[in-house]
Amino acid sequence: MENKPVQPETNQESTGKKLGKSSVSLFKRLFSRDKTELSALEEEAIQTPGMTILKNFFRHKLGILGLVVFIGIVALCVVGTQIWPIDLSYSETIMRNIRPGRNYLDYPSKLEEEGVEQLSSGVSFSVALSKAGNVYVWGTEPSYIMEDYSTPVLQIPQEVRDADIQHIAAGDRHVIALDSQNNLYGWGVNNFGQVETTKLLRTKLAQKNVAQLYANEMYSGVLFEDGEMYNWGSTMVNRVDIIPEEYQGRIKKVSDSGLNVALLLEDGTVGAVGVRGNPFSQIPEKLTDGSVNIVDIAASYRAVAALDDQGELHIWGDVQYDVLDIPEYEGNIVGMEGSKNNLTLLLDTGEVVYWGADHYGQLDMPRAITGNKAVDVYSDFFQNYAVMEDGSIVAWGNDGFLFGSDEMGRDIATRVIHGGRISLQVGAIAVVVSTVLALLVGMTSGFLGGFMDHLLMRFADIVQSIPFLPLAITLSAVAMGHLPESLRVNLIMMIIGFLGWTGLARLVRAQILLEREKDFVLAARALGVKQRNIVLRHILPNVFNLVIVNVTLSYAIMILQESALSFLGFGVKAPNPSWGNMLTGAQTSSVIRHFWWRWIIPGSFVVLAALSINLVGDALREAMDPRANVK
Repeated sequence: MENKPVQPETNQESTGKKLGKSSVSLFKRLFSRDKTELSALEEEAIQTPGMTILKNFFRHKLGILGLVVFIGIVALCVVGTQIWPIDLSYSETIMRNIRPGRNYLDYPSKLEEEGVEQLSSGVSFSVALSKAGNVYVWGTEPSYIMEDYSTPVLQIPQEVRDADIQHIAAGDRHVIALDSQNNLYGWGVNNFGQVETTKLLRTKLAQKNVAQLYANEMYSGVLFEDGEMYNWGSTMVNRVDIIPEEYQGRIKKVSDSGLNVALLLEDGTVGAVGVRGNPFSQIPEKLTDGSVNIVDIAASYRAVAALDDQGELHIWGDVQYDVLDIPEYEGNIVGMEGSKNNLTLLLDTGEVVYWGADHYGQLDMPRAITGNKAVDVYSDFFQNYAVMEDGSIVAWGNDGFLFGSDEMGRDIATRVIHGGRISLQVGAIAVVVSTVLALLVGMTSGFLGGFMDHLLMRFADIVQSIPFLPLAITLSAVAMGHLPESLRVNLIMMIIGFLGWTGLARLVRAQILLEREKDFVLAARALGVKQRNIVLRHILPNVFNLVIVNVTLSYAIMILQESALSFLGFGVKAPNPSWGNMLTGAQTSSVIRHFWWRWIIPGSFVVLAALSINLVGDALREAMDPRANVK
C-alpha cells in the first residue's frame, strides 16, 4: 500500500483552529462553575469599570474601615433620632455635669438579702440602710468643680461603717447619717457646710432624739421627736432655715424639695417653709384651718399631696408635667413618696401608683411591680425603688447617662445623636451646593474657553480670596437675630457651599481641557452633536471619578467648617444641638480639667466622621486611578 505524504497545514488553517479552540475554551470557562481557570487578564477583561473600581476599593483595608465607621455614625444619627427623641425645651440643672455611667439603679445584692430599712437617692447615686445595720452606696460619683469642698460620695467613711447607724438621707450630692448616740456623719459635696454639724445642732443632738433625717439640694435637715426641725447648708436662697414659731414643736413629718419643705403638723393641718408665693406654698385653706385631718404628706419639687383620715387625697401646686392629675386607683393608700417631678402612692393591695414627668423613664414601671405585691416604696430625684413582699427590690427611673450630662443637665448621648444628624446634614447640603457650582463653572469654563474661561476663572479667584471665617461669621451674625433656627441653618449651608466650590471647579476645568481635544469629542462634533450633549454625555462621565473623590474629601471639610462655626457661636444655636456647639462650653480650663466628657465625646465624633470620610475618599482615589498600585 502506497503511503501518501501528509500535507502540512497552512498558516491560515492553523490560526483558525487556534482561534476556535481559544474561543471554545474561553466560552466554557465563562459558563463553568469553576472560575479558578480564568487568568487575571481574562478576568479583568470581562469586568466592567465599575466592578474593577469596586474590587480595588475593597482591597483597601483602611477604606473599608472608614466606610464601616461612617455608615455606623450615619446609622446611629438617623436611626437613633427616631429611637431616642429629644425635648429641646427641657433641662435639669440639678443634673449638671454628671460623669458617664449607667449604674444608678444597680443596687448591691447584699442589700436585697439583708432587707431594706431606709433608702434615699441623690442625683446619680443612692444610699441605703439595711435591716442588719449596714450602709450601702451605689451609682455614679457626682462631679463637682470645687474639689476642696468635696469627698467621694460613693466611699463610705470608715467611722460610718463602724457606727450603729439609725438614720440615713441623701441630698443631691451628699449623704448624712445618724447613729444611735446621735452622732451625725456626712460626706460628699460640702460647699455650703451641708455635711457638717453646727455648734447649735450639736447641742440639740445631745439633748433630743431624732425622728427624721432628710436632705435635698445642698441643704440638710433634722426633725426631732419633740416636733422641732432644724435645717442647715444652702439656705440663703430658699430660706428653709426660717421656721415660724407657730410650727416649731408641732411638726410630725417633713417632706422636702429643692425650694420648699412641706410640714405635717400634729393637729392634722399642713404648713410650708421656704420660698413664698410659689404654687407649692399656696396651701388650700381647708388644709390649714382644721376642716380636714391630714395623716400623711408627700412633696415633689412644685407640688404636694396630702392624705386625710378619710382616705381622700388632696393635691396642690404647679400644673407642670400633669403632677396635679391624680390617676385612678383602687384601694387604700398606705404610703406616699415625692420625687423631683413625680408623686408615688403605695396601696394596701400592693399596687404602686406613679405619675408625673417621664424624662428619664420614670413612668416605665417594670412588670414585676404590677405582677407582685409591694410593701414599701422609695422615690427621690429620678430614681425609684419598690420592695416587694418576697424581699426583692424592683428599680426604675433614671439609670444614668451613657456619655454623661452637660452644664444644663442634658443627656450628652442624646444630643450627640441629634447633633450629628444636623452636622452631617449641613455638611451634605453644603457639599451638594459647592459641587453643583463647581461643575457648572468648571465645565463651562473648560469647554467654551476664551473670554468666558477668563471671566469665570477671575470670578473663582475673587471667591477664593474671600476669607471664609470672617465672612461666615459676619453673615451669620447679621442673620442671627432676625431669622428662625431652620432658616439660619439653611443660611449656614449656603455660606459653606458657596465659599467651597473654587478648588473643584479648577480641577474640573483642567480635566475638561484635556478631554475636549480627544478623538471621541472631535467625532461627536463632526456628527453635529449639540455642545450641551457633548458636555453632559461624553465629557462629564470622564471627569466623574475625579468629582466623586473630591466630593468625598470635601464632605469632611464641610463638617469641620460647620463645627468650627457652631463652636464660635455663629452656627447652629442652642438648644438645638450640633457637634460644634456642644464643644462651645469646653472653652475654660475648669471644664477641660474636670468635665472631660463634655468635650472629648463630641470632639471624638467630629474626628471620627472626618477621618472615616477621608479614608473612604483616599481609597476611592486609589481605586479609580489605574496607575495606583492597589494590591
